Amino acid sequence: MHLSRILVIAATALLANSNFVDAFKCSVRPLAPLPPTIVEVNEPAIEVYEPPIETSYSFAPEKQTTNPTETPEPPTATEAPAIADVSTPLTTTISSKQSSDNSKLCGKLRVRITEVDVSDVVDYNEDEAALKLVAIASLPSGGSRIAFQSGDNVIVRELDANDDLVSSSTAVKVPLHDFADIYADKNGFVLLGTRDAEGGGTLNCGDPTNLCGVAPNPPVACYDMYLVRYDGMKEKWATKLTSSSSSLPPYSSSKTGENVYMIWWYQHHGRIASDGTNWATYFGAAISTSEGGCINVHQGDRMKVVDPSGTIIPHKESFDWGCSHSGYERITYDNRTKSYVMICKTDNGNRIMPPNDWDSTIYPVDLAAANLGDIVLDSDPLSKKYWATVSNGNGDNAEVHLIHFAMNAEASEDITLGGTDANERAPHLASIGNGGMLAVWEGSSSGGDLAEDGVRTMYAQVLDASTGKTISSKVTVDKSVVGNRFQALKTFPDGSVAYLSKGKKDTSLQVVRFFGC
Repeated sequence: MHLSRILVIAATALLANSNFVDAFKCSVRPLAPLPPTIVEVNEPAIEVYEPPIETSYSFAPEKQTTNPTETPEPPTATEAPAIADVSTPLTTTISSKQSSDNSKLCGKLRVRITEVDVSDVVDYNEDEAALKLVAIASLPSGGSRIAFQSGDNVIVRELDANDDLVSSSTAVKVPLHDFADIYADKNGFVLLGTRDAEGGGTLNCGDPTNLCGVAPNPPVACYDMYLVRYDGMKEKWATKLTSSSSSLPPYSSSKTGENVYMIWWYQHHGRIASDGTNWATYFGAAISTSEGGCINVHQGDRMKVVDPSGTIIPHKESFDWGCSHSGYERITYDNRTKSYVMICKTDNGNRIMPPNDWDSTIYPVDLAAANLGDIVLDSDPLSKKYWATVSNGNGDNAEVHLIHFAMNAEASEDITLGGTDANERAPHLASIGNGGMLAVWEGSSSGGDLAEDGVRTMYAQVLDASTGKTISSKVTVDKSVVGNRFQALKTFPDGSVAYLSKGKKDTSLQVVRFFGC
């Protein structure tokens, strides 16, 4: 299977979109184990064993064949017991002061929407391959830092606890091609984003004649993924998380050159998690590997941990190559087990799985219907189980499911949320208050992935983090809020949850703050 036309279309279209064509098949098998000899910027050389990756891949899910394992039957879905079966329309409320404690949960979810004029034009879309999102990160003070793309920079602004711009703060401009997430603290922030690769040649990729088959035409650019640290207004360090360089370009040094990890045209996505000291990054990536005397490019994901000095450190959960193909890379830190946990959506067996355990299937999915929310720890301090939201169904129409699972087994509970619309997807999940979870999703009467046309409705509901049962009635969020299946809800120290939306103007954003009571 040659690189150019197949993988350029394949890795993205199947994992994030529902526009399938019964045209091509691709079998992915990077050399195993992948060589542990690549030394990255600021990263000590570590021996990493990578299991063989064997994926039978097809654009038509019903014709897919999977060699490694049989896809198990999904657990039987049950309807979430609801307090109220009628969605409550949301009216925007403005409060002059936010409580420092919003841990209480009750039957009525409260929502506050604040329009923030950021002065700069906000670049925004929900295009999987050319994604421009907006992101928010909490501060210990109760305020936040928000990030958005504007031209060649990501701009970061500080908000107070009422989600208003801090007048004394200045916009910080970070040169990045695009970004995936932000994590903030009182002194600054880190951004996960891409910069041009250093390979020279064609669009920083090196020599396209190294590639199998016909090189992409028109050519596509190559990038590296970075974690960039700013203290105040100044960049403290920028750590490369992929492995291409001037001496080892993204298309490798020759047709039989070494493996190279880089960022290609697809899946500039990822998440940041923290253990309180270090930052873990889990993101989509590409590998250039020599197969049959030429370089093939495959899509997957990668996890690296960076310490406060900007050094990539050895970590038991980190890896060079995980899910392949990969979509919706999700990570969180579990303070019960002192470990990072991750899940992805993959066409290897059409499932949700942990990237560092190929033998475990958490939840089988229909690739055309599945969007994946973030991971939330359940409320049992002795448990090693988690919650996530995932849309699933049969092609065009999907339902949102709340699944309860351990990392090494199939989901033990499967609760169907919502049900107002024929097609519900774009699910999100975050901890809220004391022992609660906030589930947010969107619905439409149109089938397939939700389009950026406004014909979609956002819903929110508080659930019990122990049982998954409903705590609050479902509310309908104001139509001015713009949903995005790739963004994240963020939990704040006071127990509230925030979502950042495109604003009503080209130079504005909306902070949607959810309170459990």
